[in-house]
Amino acid sequence: MQRLQLNEAALLVVDVQEKFAPVLFESGRMIAACRLLIGGAQSLGIPIFVTEQNPDKLGLTVAELRESLGDAYRPIVKMEFSAFGNETFRSAFAASGRRQILVCGIEAHVCVWQTVQDGLDLGYEVFIAEDAVTSRYPFLWQSGVQRCVEAGANRTNSEMALFELMKTAQHPQFRTVQALVKEMAPVIYQTGKGSGV
Repeated sequence: MQRLQLNEAALLVVDVQEKFAPVLFESGRMIAACRLLIGGAQSLGIPIFVTEQNPDKLGLTVAELRESLGDAYRPIVKMEFSAFGNETFRSAFAASGRRQILVCGIEAHVCVWQTVQDGLDLGYEVFIAEDAVTSRYPFLWQSGVQRCVEAGANRTNSEMALFELMKTAQHPQFRTVQALVKEMAPVIYQTGKGSGV
C-alpha cells in the first residue's frame, strides 16, 4: 500500500460549488472535511489545486472553502468531468512535479471518479479522502468511492491523511494540524449517517 509523502503529495479540491452543494448527501460533512484538508495542506506546505465545473451555471466554489483557501483560491475552470481531462489542469499538475494526488470534492461517482481513473492511468498515486467526497445520494457516494478503490486508488480520510503526512508528533506543524482536527472532527462526524462504504 502506498503512503502519502510530504514532498510528493498535492491536494485537489474538485468542483465544490455553490449551486450544487445544497443537493448533496451530507454536504456539511464533506465541506468540513475539505476545510480540514485545505487547512492541513496549507500548514504542511502541500500544493493545492481547485477546479470548478462550468461555474457560469454551477457557481463558484462554496464560500466556506474560498475563505479557507484564501490566496490559494485560483480555480481552474473546466467542462470535462475529469480534472485530468482538462489540459490546463493536466499541465499545471505535471509542472508541480508531484507524483501523489489527494482528491476531495464532488461528485464521487462522476467528476471525482473520472479524475481518479485518469490520474491512475497517467501513473500518479491517487488517494481518495472518502469523508471529503460525496454525491447527491448515499448509494452514489458509496459506489463512487468503491469504484475508485477497485481501480487502484488508496482509500483514506481527511484526518488519516494529515497524520500520515506528518508521520510524527514531533513535526513542526503537529499542534497546528491537531488544532484543526479538534475543530473540524465534530462537524465532520456528527451525523453518523452513511458512515460506511
